[in-house]
Amino acid sequence: MPLLRSPRRPGLVQFLLAGLQVCPLLGLAAVATESDPAFGQQPIAVNQVGYETGRPKRFTAPKAADDTPFTLHAANESTAVFQGRITGSIGDFSAFQPADSSVRYRVKVPAADGAPAASDPFLIRADLYREQFWQPAVDFLNDARSATGTHASAYGGCPWRDGTYYDAILPALVLFYLADPARVESMPKQIDWAADKPRAIAPEFNFIDKDPGGKGFMNSVRAYYDLEAPAADAPDVVKLIHWGAGFYLVNPLTQDPSSDPDKWRVHPQTVEQVAYVIWAWPTLKKWLPESFYQRCRDFCFGNWRPSLAVSPWWEPKTYLTPADLKEGNPMGGLLHPYKGRHAPGHSIVPNLLMHEVAKREGRDDAAIYLEAAVKQADWCIMNLDWNDPRTTKGHRMSEHRTIPNLVWLLQKYPREAPAGLKEKINAWVDVALSRSDNLWDYRRYDLQEHWSIPKLNDVGNLISFPAIATAAGWVTDDPVKKARLDQISTAAIDHIFGRNPRLAAAPAKPEMGFPEVERGWPKHHKEGICARLELCRGSLSAAPGSEMFPFNPEGAYRHAEGWVNYGAAWCLSLAYLRFDSASQTTPSL
Repeated sequence: MPLLRSPRRPGLVQFLLAGLQVCPLLGLAAVATESDPAFGQQPIAVNQVGYETGRPKRFTAPKAADDTPFTLHAANESTAVFQGRITGSIGDFSAFQPADSSVRYRVKVPAADGAPAASDPFLIRADLYREQFWQPAVDFLNDARSATGTHASAYGGCPWRDGTYYDAILPALVLFYLADPARVESMPKQIDWAADKPRAIAPEFNFIDKDPGGKGFMNSVRAYYDLEAPAADAPDVVKLIHWGAGFYLVNPLTQDPSSDPDKWRVHPQTVEQVAYVIWAWPTLKKWLPESFYQRCRDFCFGNWRPSLAVSPWWEPKTYLTPADLKEGNPMGGLLHPYKGRHAPGHSIVPNLLMHEVAKREGRDDAAIYLEAAVKQADWCIMNLDWNDPRTTKGHRMSEHRTIPNLVWLLQKYPREAPAGLKEKINAWVDVALSRSDNLWDYRRYDLQEHWSIPKLNDVGNLISFPAIATAAGWVTDDPVKKARLDQISTAAIDHIFGRNPRLAAAPAKPEMGFPEVERGWPKHHKEGICARLELCRGSLSAAPGSEMFPFNPEGAYRHAEGWVNYGAAWCLSLAYLRFDSASQTTPSL
């Protein structure tokens, strides 16, 4: 029987009661160091949630010398179930593949005084990602809906609070559904469209319109509820697709609230998101009305022309250097490419989808979309230098719009793909692997001073990396490189959940969706401002910046806040990992 949830473990409660302090100036929670294993004699960094049985299972003991022995134990048991030795501060127990159970394991490593230090407990299960991560991923996007979610506001004026034209939520939801429709359809149904409608359109609805984008938002909500409804028994993921695409049908004009120079308009990336909906219609139509498809289809074809071109924002000459960024933690301004607004190649797959829809519709313009995708891929081959980290990790959580899109074109349209495309993808693999040879199996920004993205919170890139590395692994013919991609892809997830220099998991509030986590992120975003994402279950808030690497848990913190763009990237990575587990690639419809 799948282990879907576990009760909150008392260790975390005791830890918080013993070690929680509050910073009155910043409104941030901070953990007392004397209670924190990151500051112990022998820190052992593991994924606090756990590992999938058939995937790599590695940990980091940053103070352990080479050839130090380690043992693996069922929690609270003295007999070792696995033994190994540490090399380069890394221990590997991938060969240990137990049958599914509720047992939690610990790694033990001798400390300086000879006494064994023990890691946090963790699960090992064949289907752990779906069991532990799929529901909170959906819960986050449920809760983050503007107006109808957990806060009656609309920071930024998009369907999701703090959403943007480049958030890629709709593509992520579509692929998440297609990765395992039966699983998605069996998940709890929490969104009640029929109940939300009268509540949202009632004159007394207490909408809070103080945030950017909030003015007039309720007019769009009322227009959305004039659309034909999704099926009452549709899964939440499909209702979220209806919410996001439907909202853009009635109000496609948006602007990123964080000082984006690309002002209020119908952004090409907004239209590209809706393209995933009409492409996936053969699967979605049992849940959504035909009138909805027709409006989405007409919206895409009527607004597509800008997506046929190469965006001027893809040009690396427009990128800022790290030195151009303001001191401290920049919150607004250009921040290009580090904000993740314009990942090169973002319109390649949307053009391919439009090509397929146009053929399905019997249109005479189907060829132009395929031609545009090929030309855009060719532009990436000729103009992007993977050795410049601004073309890869520098696009933050949006990097998944580049390599996976190039892989999609190569796999689905090998005859039309431009010359050198496979070689270009394999060149990315080589650069990614070269920057991951360290004690954390962590794909660095560069090999100089920057481990993480300059200045900004890096968790979004970690969340998106499994999708990117998995897609690239479908292309490489080298089994050694493919296995290493699997290692660093898994390591990114492990990093999110505790295998990092702070030995803390990304959720600032692990009790809201991650009951297996021992220690959430010790710094919290100030509550009650902006998008109120602290009210959302399943939020992934932060990760160490360069200041904490290679092992400096006392290093400075960066901005800690969950973001719906992170939620989209997380759903996308979970989808790609599921495709891979099922020995599939992205679907053809």
